[in-house]
Amino acid sequence: MHAFISVSIFLISVVISIRLVDSIAVSSKHSNSYDVIVVGSGIGGLSAAAMLGKYGYKVCVLESHYLAGGAAHGFEIRDKDIGLFRFDTGPSFFSGLNPDLPAKSSNPMRTVLDAIDEKVDCVQYDSFGLHFPEGNFVHTTDFAKNVINEVSGSSATKEWVRLMKDMEPLADAVAAMPTAAIRFDVGAALSAGQFLPNFATIEGGPFTTSKLTTSFSSIVDKNVNDEFVRNWVDLLCFCLSGLPADGTITAEMAMMMGEFYEPGAVMDCPVGGAKSIIDALVRGIEKFGGEVFLNSHVEKILIEGDRATGVQLKNGGKVIRASEAVISNLSVWDLFGGSIVDKSAFSESFLEERLSTPAGKSFMHLHIGFRATKEELSSMQAHYMYMDDWGRGVEAEDNAALISIPSVHDDSLAPPGYATLHM
Repeated sequence: MHAFISVSIFLISVVISIRLVDSIAVSSKHSNSYDVIVVGSGIGGLSAAAMLGKYGYKVCVLESHYLAGGAAHGFEIRDKDIGLFRFDTGPSFFSGLNPDLPAKSSNPMRTVLDAIDEKVDCVQYDSFGLHFPEGNFVHTTDFAKNVINEVSGSSATKEWVRLMKDMEPLADAVAAMPTAAIRFDVGAALSAGQFLPNFATIEGGPFTTSKLTTSFSSIVDKNVNDEFVRNWVDLLCFCLSGLPADGTITAEMAMMMGEFYEPGAVMDCPVGGAKSIIDALVRGIEKFGGEVFLNSHVEKILIEGDRATGVQLKNGGKVIRASEAVISNLSVWDLFGGSIVDKSAFSESFLEERLSTPAGKSFMHLHIGFRATKEELSSMQAHYMYMDDWGRGVEAEDNAALISIPSVHDDSLAPPGYATLHM
């Protein structure tokens, strides 16, 4: 741990915590029917429910866990002698959430929050730490000058500049159409058609937009030969998608590169952690009359004829009907790999295609509360990326570590004199 942070770390002695009640009040009694039922309370499921509620549908979200948020939920541990620690379980890098800054159409989370008129207070910051075999650096928007040039020299810097130049029309293409307008049925003509003129001014036109669904490595290969720059791009992709450049789609990187490297770019630390985003979505759902139920395990999604008509809960077997739709926020393996749906309702080719989706590699998550004064925290970055050996690749076991210390910007996450860390 001293390799990352120059402060003494003390593990909290409490390893078994008392489960704390979620700060957002959620419903406790299901109705017999709704317009739409959403199975799973990940960010996708909550966003769908909030938007449906905004447009007048009676919605409920059913979550098996005792906390909402899926991979983005937050949890609390109270040490009887020290106090309360709040931890995030998943995402920690955010940008474009700050309600005090103009929204970008390419940021789907901000689009949803604005639509349901909910805000997430954020602290802005513009740097994070890098601990690489080549040395220790601070990442800023001037990454080429401060890191690439120092490690690999001017030729590598020129390659990076060329890559960024090649990404500009791709970033423009991502920004040309709000993510909320994208759909895959006949309604696309109505929602997306009004934005098509935006593409007329994009360099390369339709050919440029066709690149968005390709592997990002195809863009990198054309521009970059320097080994350090290629390693950095792989790590950057890995931080965002869990895969190196050859497994990350260009559209994701086109949006991110602009967010990271345009002049004045900042990142957002949500006050209260990622859980504050979940809380905002739950508030939005409930504000429009929707309901979120925790500890509500769906045993079966009921299919009658050619449509889903409701769900059956595990405990007690209660059936809840859906007059319009059932939305699954489950993983493809949970949905089609078990018994939650009657697989005879789907063609074999449909099931085979979805169940052939490759699973990402697992991560070990470490959550630590440690002693740190305000002065010590002020000398830290909120994030660190650590790489032990580039030669082994970013996916190698015990090789890459991503560290988040949100207490650098948000002292509400730990008692005075302490901080939280998620690695």
